[in-house]
Amino acid sequence: MRRLQRSSLARIASTTRAAWTRQGSSSSLLGARAAPYCTMAGRSGDDAMAGVATGGVEDAYGEDRATEDQPVTPWAVCIASGHSLLRDPRHNKGLSFTEKERDAHYLRGLLPPVVLSQELQEKRLLQNVRQLEVPLQRYMFLMDLQERNEKLFYKLMIDNVEELLPVVYTPTVGEACQKYGSIFRRSQGLYISLKDKGRVLEVLRNWPEKSIQVIVVTDGERILGLGDLGCQGMGIPVGKLALYTALGGVRPSACLPITIDVGTNNEELLNDEFYIGLRQRRATGQEYTELLDEFMVAVKQNYGQKVLVQFEDFANHNAFTLLDKYKATHLVFNDDIQGTAAVVLAGLMAGLKFAGGTLADHTFLFFGAGEAGTGIAELVALEISMQSKTSQEEARKNIWLGLIVSSRKDSIQPFKKLYAHEHEPVKDLLSAIKDIKPTALIGSAGVGQSFTKEVIEAMSSINKRPIILALSNPTSKSECTAEQAYSWSQGRAIFGSGSPFDPVKYNEKLFVPAQANNAYIFPGFGLGVVISGAIRVKDDMVLAAAEALAEQVTAEHFDKGLIYPPFSSIRKISANIAARVAAKAYDLGLASHLPRPKDLVKYAESCMYSPIYRSYR
Repeated sequence: MRRLQRSSLARIASTTRAAWTRQGSSSSLLGARAAPYCTMAGRSGDDAMAGVATGGVEDAYGEDRATEDQPVTPWAVCIASGHSLLRDPRHNKGLSFTEKERDAHYLRGLLPPVVLSQELQEKRLLQNVRQLEVPLQRYMFLMDLQERNEKLFYKLMIDNVEELLPVVYTPTVGEACQKYGSIFRRSQGLYISLKDKGRVLEVLRNWPEKSIQVIVVTDGERILGLGDLGCQGMGIPVGKLALYTALGGVRPSACLPITIDVGTNNEELLNDEFYIGLRQRRATGQEYTELLDEFMVAVKQNYGQKVLVQFEDFANHNAFTLLDKYKATHLVFNDDIQGTAAVVLAGLMAGLKFAGGTLADHTFLFFGAGEAGTGIAELVALEISMQSKTSQEEARKNIWLGLIVSSRKDSIQPFKKLYAHEHEPVKDLLSAIKDIKPTALIGSAGVGQSFTKEVIEAMSSINKRPIILALSNPTSKSECTAEQAYSWSQGRAIFGSGSPFDPVKYNEKLFVPAQANNAYIFPGFGLGVVISGAIRVKDDMVLAAAEALAEQVTAEHFDKGLIYPPFSSIRKISANIAARVAAKAYDLGLASHLPRPKDLVKYAESCMYSPIYRSYR
């Protein structure tokens, strides 16, 4: 009997492979739809069936070449069935397997007899999440779901993004990284350590998926505002890539989280018996550089030049160096520098659209001169220079980066010297506000409660509508709360924050604080890079993303205090950002997917991953 079953499965497999070969050979990137296949383990579908891996938004498992009412085949080495199908997160549907599917795939008796819709499954899970009062428990619950049932996880995320985003990412992911060794259950990404030097390409080839489009990589040295968390920083790439799929529609199988473990200088972790990384001081200098060089060469060799490598939470001294070093030879993006800059610039542009004036009319004071602050300053300067047809050097004159003045030039890092103005040294933030009289105050120093009542009152005495952006994460590191900003400014502040805050009622008016969350930018930006087949990232593409986001803020949003559109429409927002980024890539001659689609917004939407269950043959 078992031999007969295997024989039947083999015939189905052979037929489906043949059908895919006949129909798939004439398919465009996402055009003609055919009966698909997929694999559970080992080589991915394109490698196993076609022997070829191409770039772009690949339908590696065939799901987008079939209409939603067409059944698909859950492949393993042959066809996934029985216990193995229930343990495969990509194809598992839990209690949503139909009676016919349970018979066809030997599931009868392995599940309770009830058949539930995906919607009812989602309702039950959301109820379970809400019963958990501790944020870290919610995080662990959702990560377990992702490991069991991928489509249900992403459907839950997409349908409840405003509620669950703070659980999967900031601020909860910060605590998850701090306790990653204690809560570690199953590897969700790739770990490359100093032990792997000389073998990085081999390590990359151990990852089961071969058609990777987006890599998020960290060395764990500067995790949010929490400092050096070493190997436990893996929670950041995992969380970012979950958002790439949920918010930007990049296929989960095309995403690869990586942590590069070069040690840690965190004594608490080095002495923690549950720490999961190398127990040594952090490597620096040539040893560090050689490992990163080997990694970048191996990535390009294994995945081609169209894989987007997003650097995440590297310390300042490495973040700028790595971005400058590889931007001419690889497709690289630093979310802390470029993503933060784009989302903040979008908020400034949206706020000024309704408050009046242009960027060139304003004076910007940054509290914090790290990678986030410098990245924002540079993008603001670039936008001012383009708007006012002046040089970036001239545009920088209205931008004050921290308390840097020319007398400190010899003691500061090279990337900060551009903002060393001729001015007497100032002793503190309040003195700087009184001297410089900025119209916008932007905090990115990671120093909680640094925007005191005196600071915000000083900003309010100078400006009718002071711009106050408290960008540091997590919430404990925020420069001020939303309630403080609105009450101390008598309800006049244009406020944005890096962490989420509840709505604030002041003088009978309800203000909804705007969260300057990078998740507005990087998922759509990454999708735009992927669908265009871009081979490099240019500043003009980052500007295009910021402009696209700012344009989606309406007067109604601004009246509520919002300088960003609501997250409930994030997939639409991401599609528009992707279209603008892709358009700029085509305009700059950096796109490789030709011909250029006529309607890039519709094309972006059509490329987005769908979490809806499919019917199985």
